[in-house]
Amino acid sequence: MFNKIRPGLLTLIFTTALALTGCQYSGFNDSGGLGGTAASSGLYLEGLPGTANWAVLPFVNHSKASNVTTQVERILMVNLPSQGIEEARLYPESEVTTASKSLASAHRYQNGKQWALQNDISFAIAGEIFEWYYDDTGRPKVAMGLTVIDIRSGEVIWDTNGASEGQQGDDVYDISRSLISDLLQSLPINRRI
Repeated sequence: MFNKIRPGLLTLIFTTALALTGCQYSGFNDSGGLGGTAASSGLYLEGLPGTANWAVLPFVNHSKASNVTTQVERILMVNLPSQGIEEARLYPESEVTTASKSLASAHRYQNGKQWALQNDISFAIAGEIFEWYYDDTGRPKVAMGLTVIDIRSGEVIWDTNGASEGQQGDDVYDISRSLISDLLQSLPINRRI
């Protein structure tokens, strides 16, 4: 059944299910380790090296909200030191001119990956914003995913998705800060390597 569903639709269904349940998904394999080929070969058995060169790449915004990616990327940058990533770099903003919002996000992301490769970045955190809005009662709702990429191989070695909602009158940025912090709790960083 799933092979007949378009990948974007499957992501939407999965994200909706997460949003409805308030759950989070973490990209670990069956034995509790990191996902991906390099991780399953034992390369990151002791966790990801916090002392490596890290970067935050552009987020892709699938929500109807505009101008939220830069804020979310900065929120992530503020949260990384508490997770053991001391010196992450934020990609330099590049101007992308296109009529399509989705193409602009894709171009920003590709530009960020290229910059990371040229600047000796080992690992990058990227993300997607699925929901970012206030519902009819004024409650903020946010859903997003975070992904860690090995820049040299291009392999995704960790990912997680989650959703959160606040109370009427809460600020959507506060809800996103809390969600990012919660999502990062499962990021296995080894502060010694």
